Amino acid sequence: MAINLSEDAVHALNRAAAAAAREERASIAPGHILAGAISQRDPSLLEALDALGLDMEALPEPLRDAPEVYGGHLPFTPDAHEVLAAAIESAGPGNATASPHLLLGVASAGDEESRGVLDDWGLKEDALAAALSPPPADEPAAGSATASAATALLLALALACTADAAPPGSPPGDPFAPTPADGPAPEIGPAPADYRPTAAGAPSTDIWVGRLDRAEDGALVVVDLANATDRDGYDNQPSFHPAGASLLYTSAVDSTQTETFRHRIDDGATERVTRTPGASEFSPTAIPGQEAFSAIREERGAQYLWRYGADGADLGPIFATVEPVGYHAWADERTAVMFVLGDPPTLQVGDALSGEIRTVAENPGRSIHRIPGTALISFVRKISEAEWWIERLDPSTGESERVVRTRPGREDHAWTPGGEILMGDGGALHAWTSERGWHEVAGVGGEASGQDAPGDVSRVAVSADGSLIALVRSR
Repeated sequence: MAINLSEDAVHALNRAAAAAAREERASIAPGHILAGAISQRDPSLLEALDALGLDMEALPEPLRDAPEVYGGHLPFTPDAHEVLAAAIESAGPGNATASPHLLLGVASAGDEESRGVLDDWGLKEDALAAALSPPPADEPAAGSATASAATALLLALALACTADAAPPGSPPGDPFAPTPADGPAPEIGPAPADYRPTAAGAPSTDIWVGRLDRAEDGALVVVDLANATDRDGYDNQPSFHPAGASLLYTSAVDSTQTETFRHRIDDGATERVTRTPGASEFSPTAIPGQEAFSAIREERGAQYLWRYGADGADLGPIFATVEPVGYHAWADERTAVMFVLGDPPTLQVGDALSGEIRTVAENPGRSIHRIPGTALISFVRKISEAEWWIERLDPSTGESERVVRTRPGREDHAWTPGGEILMGDGGALHAWTSERGWHEVAGVGGEASGQDAPGDVSRVAVSADGSLIALVRSR
């Protein structure tokens, strides 16, 4: 599908992503495109609506005030793909697709809910199409967006519009097959005689949550850091929802089992998500483009990458032949990068749709992260006991390059959307940039929180828009 978006359409689609994120949705639906197009208030669209006698104030407020900026990445639903295709077609050959065409795409190819909103408003597809008659093909519309204007958004759109279809047998709307693409679901036998659940040796840790801000000189600073779990026991491995309204984490419910919990940022409430007697979950991570998350499922000594619905429903293993998996991250909607235990441990890239598995590195560390705004992955390669490097991996080629040496003996890290790497070292948090190297981030001390001084910082997580941070600290 050829993609030629005007600048205002790029902004309208970014507003659509923001509207979806505000609802904590994992993907952009036609109604969000409607909100984005309306909220962009393109002059040509306003003129057309005025000519049709339509008052924007008659629409529900959420459709008129979609935020202008969303810093993360959300894919499009199949229905939204149809809307985009219709919008491009309505613009005509050689013309840039603008936000008015996005609205026309909703009117002609949107889902029942979004078209119902337009019907109630009084907007008719044929009337809008007549008002938006495209210019001749030899007079391209001005303002076509360049790749630099919104590289990440256009790349996401291109990938969404050209992605492989769901494998045969997938549930409606589910991109993953009911059974792993690399083989039948594994049969998990009895636990080895010497098996000891990982939860039995888990340390006592807390998750602290705060805001990421910048000082006048542009340096990062942590604000309002507070203990979100504050109990004896293992609360660890936080990861933010793409919208940033909540985070998932692993919590020990007793001395032998962990489960996935959700912490809501707005009111601080916590809820249990999974209930899996006989199994434990670790490292819960939202799967891009799905109302689902992945986690390492430990059951009777076996460790597989598993999938769960947002409500904790068991959706089964993602890969059948990769085991034991220790940690993971998603490069895109189908590509998982996994730390696999062994002698030596390896870093493996798995395609959840095709079932292809490739080993790309040896001796990785446990901290694996998608680099914001890209489909690249960072991981720690341990050259020796004294030499550890953060490397940047292209999962599509398996090639990686060094970025920077870690803090001494430290491997847990995270990225900000601005390109800084964050890493704990003792009770402090450090940031790295190519200009300044490693430097301490202010605001992480316990005295600012009004609570007892916290312990050492280990794992770090940052929300997609860079406004929130979660730190794991020893008690």
